[in-house]
Amino acid sequence: MEQLKDNMKAIKKIFLVMALVLTGLSIGCTDSKSGKYGKHIDENLTAPTIIDDNYRNYYEIFVRSFYDSDGNGIGDLQGVIQKLDYIQDLGFTGIWLMPINSSGSYHKYDVKDYYEIDKSYGTMDDLEELITECHKRDIKLILDLVINHSALNNKWFTKSKSAHEKVMVGLKLTEDEQGWDDFYCFYDSKSEIPIGKTCQQVAGKTYYYECNFSSNMPEFNLDNELVHEEFKKLIKFYLDKGIDGFRLDAVKYYYVESHKKSVEFLSKFNSWVKEINPKAYIVGECWDSEEIIKQYYESGCDSFFNFTTSANNSSSGVLNSLNQEGRMLNRYYDALVNNVTMAGDYIPAPFLDNHDMPRYTSSASPNKSKFQYALLSMMNGSTFTYYGDEVGMVGSNGGNRPDENVRIPIYWGEGGIGDCNTLSAATENDYPYAPVKDQMEDENSIYSFYKKCLLIRNQNPEIARGTITLVEMDRDEKKLLFIAKEYSGSKIGIIINFSPTENLNVDYLSAGFTQVVGQLVADTKDDKYIGLQKDKSILLPPYSIAVVK
Repeated sequence: MEQLKDNMKAIKKIFLVMALVLTGLSIGCTDSKSGKYGKHIDENLTAPTIIDDNYRNYYEIFVRSFYDSDGNGIGDLQGVIQKLDYIQDLGFTGIWLMPINSSGSYHKYDVKDYYEIDKSYGTMDDLEELITECHKRDIKLILDLVINHSALNNKWFTKSKSAHEKVMVGLKLTEDEQGWDDFYCFYDSKSEIPIGKTCQQVAGKTYYYECNFSSNMPEFNLDNELVHEEFKKLIKFYLDKGIDGFRLDAVKYYYVESHKKSVEFLSKFNSWVKEINPKAYIVGECWDSEEIIKQYYESGCDSFFNFTTSANNSSSGVLNSLNQEGRMLNRYYDALVNNVTMAGDYIPAPFLDNHDMPRYTSSASPNKSKFQYALLSMMNGSTFTYYGDEVGMVGSNGGNRPDENVRIPIYWGEGGIGDCNTLSAATENDYPYAPVKDQMEDENSIYSFYKKCLLIRNQNPEIARGTITLVEMDRDEKKLLFIAKEYSGSKIGIIINFSPTENLNVDYLSAGFTQVVGQLVADTKDDKYIGLQKDKSILLPPYSIAVVK
């Protein structure tokens, strides 16, 4: 009998523990917790499986100012490798490296040797390791390829000058010299130089070379078949190493006098790349109007940067949509649609800033900066984010301030480890927010908000790829935009509160959606969140976005 009692006690104890466990599990997954915004909505914060296509979230890195692995004050490729987990954890699925080839300048857009890595950045072995480590993390790596000009001390330029001078005096070229006499754009007299082209006299000689960007950057003759052959070899060299594509610098200057000829050359370049790797990704820089950018998509290249969304554009649909307390939200809707129509059947490439323009982030209004990035992250295509924006780095290159001001180092907050020296020509050093390490530990930081934006974007492939339809745009209260995106048979809704001060109540059920699957709130202080109401509508705080399904 005593044994039976002991057994019954043991059984009761087991059932009690099971009940407590089940109760705990139930509490952990319910949305019953309520606050002033209504019931909390459960969120799936699990990282998704990334689709293997060219719709990516790209992170632009100026290696010189990113992470210093060896303590010499200069960022390097090993530093990028050491921070790959950081980049992946943020939610970036692609990396664009600014030029890394050997060069005499800090920016490296004047390449001395296209087959060498600049010694300050590392070695070709380092690049190969970086490629391998990127691919282990399902991150695509593209290189900045500068093919409109080289450096003056490039061996190609030296060989080309020698051949050209022989032709000028009537000497016959050897077989090895054939084609090199006009490998670059040379003019034998000042009167030959076409209007609109910038040229420089070759030192100690009577002839000129074209140099539209700098006297240190002679322009290639893109009509020369030998140039084409050298470019094909170069493309194959890096694609064979595993590089996933290229960012092409200043494409509209390939032929400064003709967009048509620049597009024709890009079409050739695209075919050279895709013949080797049909999945390779090409994004071009055509800093111009929407109509001109449309013309460049006729080349067949995958993407061209959408400069109409950037902070440098005075009519940016992302930034101007927040003007007048959100009363210009229609600008954002127009930008969403134009971003897609401009690219046609190709991949849009929207962005807010880069290495050539003032950073969009603001020291005066971090919540506004967060919300602007959220608006970018809801756009179609491959988004591009400039290193350091995720921690609110600011800087301007306007007026007398040089480009170095927008290429200053990111500070990691690791006791100086990894921090790079500031570029010597920089005149500003503005870090209004905490370094990376501190922001990673702060749920309300700019870093944490970026991470949430990228997670939601990765969780919902419809955001980058979907067909856009308008559900509702409140032209009276001037704060609600409700759109739908559909991709591969799946449909989501994106509900945006553009007001910086007012809450917004939205009935999403009547639009055919059943649940909130993602939420972005620029300011989560004072327990702000998107809450479920008793009538099953949702309440959105100022500067917030709900993704529904």
